Amino acid sequence: MQNIIKFFTDKRNLKYFIFIAFVMLYFCNIGGYGLMNPDEGRYAEIPREMLESGDFLTPRLNHVLYFEKPPLYYWFTAASFAVFGQNEFGARFTSVIMGLMSIFLTWFVARKFEDENTANLSTVILGTSGLFFALSRVNIIDMTLSALLTLALFSFYIFYKENKKRWLYIFYIALALATLSKGLIGIVLPGGVIFFFMLFTRDFKILKRLFLTPAILVFFLVCVPPFYMVCKKNPDFFYFFFIQEHFLRYATKMHDRYEPFWFFIPVIIGGLFPWTLGLFVNVKNYLSKQQINLYLILWVVIITLFFSASSSKLIPYILPVFPPLAILIAKNILALKDYAKITKIWLWVFTVLTVILCISAILIFNGFISLKRINEALVYKTPVTLICTLCFVFCISFWVYKKQAKKMLIVHSIFAFCFLAVSLPFFSALATQRSTKTLSKMLKPLLQPQDIVLHFQTYKQDMPFYTKHRIAIYNREGELAFGRSKAEDADNWFIEPENIEAFLNKPLQENQKLYIVVKDKHINQVPGIENFEYIGHDERELNLYVRK
Repeated sequence: MQNIIKFFTDKRNLKYFIFIAFVMLYFCNIGGYGLMNPDEGRYAEIPREMLESGDFLTPRLNHVLYFEKPPLYYWFTAASFAVFGQNEFGARFTSVIMGLMSIFLTWFVARKFEDENTANLSTVILGTSGLFFALSRVNIIDMTLSALLTLALFSFYIFYKENKKRWLYIFYIALALATLSKGLIGIVLPGGVIFFFMLFTRDFKILKRLFLTPAILVFFLVCVPPFYMVCKKNPDFFYFFFIQEHFLRYATKMHDRYEPFWFFIPVIIGGLFPWTLGLFVNVKNYLSKQQINLYLILWVVIITLFFSASSSKLIPYILPVFPPLAILIAKNILALKDYAKITKIWLWVFTVLTVILCISAILIFNGFISLKRINEALVYKTPVTLICTLCFVFCISFWVYKKQAKKMLIVHSIFAFCFLAVSLPFFSALATQRSTKTLSKMLKPLLQPQDIVLHFQTYKQDMPFYTKHRIAIYNREGELAFGRSKAEDADNWFIEPENIEAFLNKPLQENQKLYIVVKDKHINQVPGIENFEYIGHDERELNLYVRK
């Protein structure tokens, strides 16, 4: 009994409790809410179709070619489906594991080059940063890419400092896997960070040490065969993926994802909440002569500038900068000499935010503030109420411990964990607005293999996953344009305005049915809607009809 008590009270064992807490928090209810469109539906359906067809070299979405990404993430998810079943847990498992891997890597490197206190705090900061946590629970490729880039860049620095070849091999393997995950940025981003690190340190011997022939050979052995096999089976893959999806996507606005150059600055600041203030405290620490600080800062700056210069920007792109930022923030906080000043600033900032949040919630939920879609805002009533209550309670705690710096840090860490815990209902609420799970459950028992399902003026990418059925699309091809151009039966599945009446009125086979999924606002645009029988609708204002 004494040994058990000693284990729980020994500060050296704190890291185990932190890791256990993160595993529990990150896996909590990841299978309990629907896949959110469009990304989660897409990245679940592609590996599902791989398992269905047995073809793991040709990515397909809704049964047409889809070459926007390499196959590695699809293989990970397909393997997860094989183990856990084709469900939401299986779809999100890879992202959660990769998020936890990033957390562990951050602890490992901070412990190796700093101390255990810095390692523990870095881990807490990274794992409880709002954006990092949220994207670890979403079925998208970016968390996997971020984890592999983190592994590559940390491995390089360990090799640079210790000159142990095993870390160089790990570096090249991580580069290869990152490239198989999302393409050439798996090489470009680490290469850019290392290049500028070499310039700033004036250590040009890095190149000689880095280009070890056996290690480079390992990179090619891991990376080249999958790309070769995909390109051999699909000759169009090379141009579409490497030229269009890399150079044209980066340099042009072809995907309509243009944002201003400074787009990622507020994303980083907001995404670090509730540790944002750590960016701005003890800023002199950034300029210390420690080499690891230089490396981490270059890691953050180079990747941020790279994506900021792109004409295509999405919030998840910036994920790779969070691990180095977590270590830098932890070092800033622990190197503080005057806790009183920063504590006072933080208390007032937190108090003002808490008051604003609570007042806003009260006004919205009582109808004093009119929103464009108040019904959607009310979906979030429970999690917002929990967060307001949590902020209020911890605001009081912060004021109680304002003169005790160490306790303040402990209270804030507990608040960060609790904040994420009470935010979990947001995922379910958001999925309610962005998933067709309810409608798919309604449709699937009715479907037979020969039936036709038409999405009218929309395309919900999770419905093929839930119904295990191909979807016909009216007037909304989007990212399926390339696949459509290569599909021999495209006219049967991509319906143009001039053909919609003929499609809706064509003779059906014996026992064949035609279903339509349509939004409320488009119902009157369906030709001959009176010939269809209403079945039901979901929370997203999607309606299901069947031809009489």
